[in-house]
Amino acid sequence: MADSTPKGLAVASSYADHERYFISSGKQLRFQNIPTPTYRLAQTTESLKTKGTFWQLNPSASSDAATTAVTWDVYTNLPLFAARYDSPLVSGNDSKTIYWEFEITSLGYSDAPASLAFGFVVKDAGSETVAARPEKSLRPYDAAAGLGPVSLSGPSLLWYSVDGGVYANGRKVEGADAHVAQVGDTIGLGVTFLFDASVSMVPTRDVLDSSATKPSKVSKAIDRRGNQTTRVADANDLVACPTKAFVTVNGVERESSGWDAVAREFLSGTTDVYPVLVVSGPGVGGKVRIGEAVQFGGEGGVQDAALAAKGNTAHAGFKKSKWSKVFKTAGGGGWFGGGQAGGFM
Repeated sequence: MADSTPKGLAVASSYADHERYFISSGKQLRFQNIPTPTYRLAQTTESLKTKGTFWQLNPSASSDAATTAVTWDVYTNLPLFAARYDSPLVSGNDSKTIYWEFEITSLGYSDAPASLAFGFVVKDAGSETVAARPEKSLRPYDAAAGLGPVSLSGPSLLWYSVDGGVYANGRKVEGADAHVAQVGDTIGLGVTFLFDASVSMVPTRDVLDSSATKPSKVSKAIDRRGNQTTRVADANDLVACPTKAFVTVNGVERESSGWDAVAREFLSGTTDVYPVLVVSGPGVGGKVRIGEAVQFGGEGGVQDAALAAKGNTAHAGFKKSKWSKVFKTAGGGGWFGGGQAGGFM
């Protein structure tokens, strides 16, 4: 098959057994170092008692001029969606949902502008260079004023505190409802990758798992010798699948027909997808919640994460398909996984 990954994006990676477990369960993820000393993500007593991934974002003082004209963004060490394993066209499951949320404790000071954006990023090829040089993830506060919040590491889907809107690669999703949040609110953003019955299953092979690793994938099988294996695809064989996104406010999912306008040219199931945090200006604070730390109980939320942490993902971020072990032939007349240039959901 031809490589359907958009030009310029990082190729989907392979992961070790223990990494696949953390990706599936959302446990023990960490963010890059924040490129300015006036902010820090810290562990607290609450962090140590919380399952899943929990980080406290501590804000700078309002008198610190170093943050008043600066925007920074950081993403996690591991993705929440690993395309070579999690694509429904690899696993055969009906869907795969990823989700995380941010509890807002501060949105800046009255004497200085500040904003929060968070969500998901697909890394550009070479984005590790940005990570190696933290100052490159800093830019002037108004650099994206005419476009909307963006990550320097690649195209992103972000909820934005200024207007409560969601931005796909810097452009506001037209027609989507605004979900404006105040201090004390918890906002969540999720993406569901869907099985497309009109598209052939992606060719896969089985890789042998370590006996010391907790089972964490519904695609696990038993080989002839009784060893556990995980289904994986080659990056060049991945093809796009349908996706949908959703927002939660204080644990309640918000419906919006406007999600049909979310572009698929980068969020298509052919690349790994990472949580990303974007902060502009001083005084933004809050609590990062991933995996069992989240409050939302729906698909991709705390109930799914709790199952994943136990090594059972049959209902943890996945909906199992009756076709999970069957390779299908392409059907006629169906939408081909968003492969059209500039396609929309």
